[in-house]
Amino acid sequence: MKRIVLAGLRGLALASVVACNSASRDAGAFTSAGVAHLEQGEYDRAIRDFDRALALQPGFVVAWKNRALAYKGKGDLERAIADYDQAILLAPTDAKIINDRGAAYFGLNDFTRAIQDFDRAVALKPDQGAAMKNRGRAHFILGNFAQAAADLQRGLALDSADAQATLWLHLARRRLSQDDSDDFAAHAGAADSTRWPAPVLGYFLGTVSADQLRAAATDATGAFEQSKDAPCVVSFYLGESALLRGARDEATELFRETRASCPKDGSEQKAAVAELQRLHSKSAS
Repeated sequence: MKRIVLAGLRGLALASVVACNSASRDAGAFTSAGVAHLEQGEYDRAIRDFDRALALQPGFVVAWKNRALAYKGKGDLERAIADYDQAILLAPTDAKIINDRGAAYFGLNDFTRAIQDFDRAVALKPDQGAAMKNRGRAHFILGNFAQAAADLQRGLALDSADAQATLWLHLARRRLSQDDSDDFAAHAGAADSTRWPAPVLGYFLGTVSADQLRAAATDATGAFEQSKDAPCVVSFYLGESALLRGARDEATELFRETRASCPKDGSEQKAAVAELQRLHSKSAS
């Protein structure tokens, strides 16, 4: 009788292992399908696949992380953050997930929480260049130009070809009245000249005029690979240039143009809104 009971228990244990392995395989298959839909921009289909994966395996970090990306793609940042929260509970030392949650907070204009996450990501992984540069942009938007410059400089030390970070570092240093001509030229030379925002680098180097910059942003000849948001972000960089020259009225109009035409989740749009607030405060004082 004892042998029969033991054999039964072994059978139940084996069945449990087989069922667990089957659920794990199915969760992995659903997640793989979800990632494929995510890459195609089919966010609702991706979310349904990740839902199925998590129903089978609630502790599957990859499914939580990718469902967060799908919600972010849909513009539902609150639900994205909720999924990132779950992923971080399961993987509290994953610096990339923490940085991604910070980016979602950044999208919601919650820069305090965004910076907290970027701080945590960098503490966990000191070479987390994305978190450093994200934190630098957040500090720039808040007007903390010294902190912004320090973070962007550290980020560029890890990825010297990042043209956008090169521009933001240059702007932060100029706001601090620092002459970074040689360093800016060196970083600009390392950037890919075939991709946007290469013409913006040329503008600040003095080799591209404002009219040429606007024309380059709408160039349909395929001279370089550009962002779909290129036309609207040009006004932000022209606004920063006007601000540095002391042309406050011109800068205000250009920042208003950015605010009205750029996507609200873009760094340049958020920075333009912050610059307008600072300009208004100075006018009122």
